[in-house]
Amino acid sequence: MKRRSKSLRGTRHRLGRLGAQEGGSRVSAGASAAAVLIAQDVLVSGTALFLTGMGLSRTTIAAKLRNAAEIIESRGRIPIEHSKDYDLFVNVSGVMHDWARGPDYTDVNGEPRALPLQGRRGLAALIRTRVPRRPMSDVLGWMRYRGIASRRRDGRYVLLKRFVLVGHPDPVYLELAATIAAQYLKAAIENWGERNPGARQLDRIARVFNLPELAVPRFRDFVKRRTASWLEEMDNWLEDHDEPSRQRRRVQAGVHVFGYVAGAERGRMR
Repeated sequence: MKRRSKSLRGTRHRLGRLGAQEGGSRVSAGASAAAVLIAQDVLVSGTALFLTGMGLSRTTIAAKLRNAAEIIESRGRIPIEHSKDYDLFVNVSGVMHDWARGPDYTDVNGEPRALPLQGRRGLAALIRTRVPRRPMSDVLGWMRYRGIASRRRDGRYVLLKRFVLVGHPDPVYLELAATIAAQYLKAAIENWGERNPGARQLDRIARVFNLPELAVPRFRDFVKRRTASWLEEMDNWLEDHDEPSRQRRRVQAGVHVFGYVAGAERGRMR
């Protein structure tokens, strides 16, 4: 008799408590097996939707998952190597940060100065502190294409924005989104294991379930405007407390904000 394969969707898990797990890991006594397994189903399903939305075939996704399963079973670590475009995105973000806030690149009012390409305090020297090996023409082209900087008639470069926005059709956005998702999951598991509420990381949400679809553009505009000022305040605090040259133990810290719209439905007659 042929056995039916189980589908992730609609799977019901028996209630129970997880104790010592294979490999020596342990789950909190207050956690049910059902909750953990449901979280697994949600993540696997969501990952599959994300990858198919990127254009990967189901065959490719399945092969990658089988390979990952073999690594997990052998208690190995799944290797992760970021693309050169992602590394460039991260490093150019650092260039923009230094240009907008560094004393060598700002005027008496704290605004970013127009920079010559060459010179000790020129744009090329600034870029080399963050991107030492990529051809300068590639970096400048990347910045100009994304509207980050432009060249004036006098040959100097001006900073047009203080943060990098990536999206369609920039493929680095997908890599960034996946990286942030993994970062959020790491923060979530740390919060879950932290007994002291005051020591947990921020994890809050504001939402409604029946926003009229016509109000979505106004919602999006409102959130962007309010978030811009809030993030500026967060950025200022972090910059005031950043100590890159100190020898004491340091960590990476920050906040990430995103908005979403899902499940739009037509109103029902009453």
